[in-house]
Order: sequence, then C-alpha cells, then structure tokens
Amino acid sequence: MTRSARSDVLRIEDLCFRYDRTRGVEQVAMTLRSGEITGFIGANGAGKSTTLRCIVGLLRPHGGSIRLFGEPADARGRRRIGFMPEERGLFLHERARDAIAFHGRMKGLPRRAALTAADRLLERLGLEGRRGARIGDLSKGNAQRVQLLCALVHEPDLLVLDEPLSGLDPIGQGEVLSLFAEFRARGGAILFSTHGLDTAEAACDRVVVVAAGRTVFEGPTAEACEAVTHGAVVVTPDSEALLAAVAAIGASARPLGAGVRQAMRWRVVLSPTTPHPVLLRSLALHEVALYAFEPVAPTLEAAFWDLTAPPPREIAA
Repeated sequence: MTRSARSDVLRIEDLCFRYDRTRGVEQVAMTLRSGEITGFIGANGAGKSTTLRCIVGLLRPHGGSIRLFGEPADARGRRRIGFMPEERGLFLHERARDAIAFHGRMKGLPRRAALTAADRLLERLGLEGRRGARIGDLSKGNAQRVQLLCALVHEPDLLVLDEPLSGLDPIGQGEVLSLFAEFRARGGAILFSTHGLDTAEAACDRVVVVAAGRTVFEGPTAEACEAVTHGAVVVTPDSEALLAAVAAIGASARPLGAGVRQAMRWRVVLSPTTPHPVLLRSLALHEVALYAFEPVAPTLEAAFWDLTAPPPREIAA
C-alpha cells in the first residue's frame, strides 16, 4: 500500500450519469483523503451505486470529472482500488482461497503471492479452516467476508465498498469494522455505502450524503450531527390536528415518508428557544392522538432526515 500524508485519493466534481429512462446522478461531488473512512449515505435510488460504478470504471460518466491519486481516472489508477459490489459476484463452486487469489492475480499479483495473501487474510478473519470450502457451502456471512477479502488481497490504496455490512451479524460487523480501522491506520482510504447510520456515525471520519442524484452534504461526521435542527418526531393518525397544534406555536412540520395504516411520522421543527414541553402542551390542547413522540437528538440519522427531506412545510399561525 502506498503511504501518503492526507493526500487526495479521490476527487469527484459534478458527476453526471443518466440511464435511458431513469435518472442516475446529476451533480455528485466528493473528496477522499488517505487515512480516512468516508460513509456514503442516501435513500434507495439516490445514486450511490451508480456513483461507485463510475469510480471503478464499470460505467462511463456523461459529465463531470473523477480524479484518482491526483490524476484523471484511468486503468492504472483503478488497479489501486479494491471494489466490493452490492451484487455479490463469486461463483458458488469456487473455493474460498482460490477466489481470493484469483482476484489478486487480476490485479497483478503473481500466483504464489496471491495464494500467500489469501491465506493471510483468511487467517486474519479466523477462516483458515474454511479456505478449501466452496462459496456455496459457506454461510451468508462468511461468503460476504470472502468477498471483502477479494477486494483487499492486492493491498489497494482505496477501498470502494457497496453495502459491505449488509447481512452480517453484530460479530461479523465488528470484525469488518476492525479491518477498516486497520486499513485506515496504514494510510488507506475507504468509501463505503451503508444504510446503517449508527454504524456510519461511529466508524466514519467523514460522510457524503446524496439525495435525488446530488450531493447535499460533504464533511466531517460530527459537523453533520451538529447541524441537526431542534425539534421532535411525532407519529399520529391525526394529521390535521397535528398541523393545527404546530401552527399554534409558530413551528413547521413535514411528513417523513408515507403513512402506515393512517399513522404518519412527522418531523416537527421548533425554534431553538421553544422547548419540547411547549410542543407537547399544544398537542394535548389540540387533542392529537400520539403513537410516538421522540425529541430529535444530534445524530447522523437525524441529520440524514434534515439533509434529504424537502423544505419543511411552513404553517401560518
């Protein structure tokens, strides 16, 4: 692995890719530096997988630029990437050790070096006893571990991972996150997409949030959390009463997704000087049936809702 002191590993500006009939990405931008873990966050269809495929060369962008290690992205730069797609691509009849070594050889490792690296990585995750097992005979979690080792075998400088924690139990997630920390400590950079916002908040130095194919936030994870607006999440079947209660205290509200059997989740945005008891009192006065009431904490999940939702619905008092 090439070591560098916080140098730019990846820089994307105004990335654009459009499918024939559906939108891909419109304006994605981000910068990754060596020795950092970056979480790539967005709702389904926001453009995460499309962006990752453009980075590794599986898709050719229609606009914008991608630079790897200070140069325009090309085959040479992409050989320094370890990629794990969301669609796991190992053949079921392959044996774990051979699959990992094969990916190493595709990245330029000699056969003996690729097999040695495969053995070392399998031992690192406690899978040395399964190196001869066929992929189809492994548990889902172990097959996913092997797929990740395929991305690591050639000692890349950048890991690009699409939902690497999906399907792993807490023990498996802990093992993978420890690998991430080890990789970062050696100067590597990681970009991984995830829907696990708690995990991203704990593990990532930075986050990139996309919505509708555009970057809506890029920066330190702590900065995203600190920007969360004051308020609460309310679940109620009484939308009209809720809106009246919110209007009475000069606040604003927006729905969070579709209703479920008439119950709707609402994000109520309060002024910094309005405490939660004031909202609760107004809800009680307007006889709003509450299924749930949760003050918004400064977490990455709350930041995600703030960053990706449409503007709050302003309600006249």
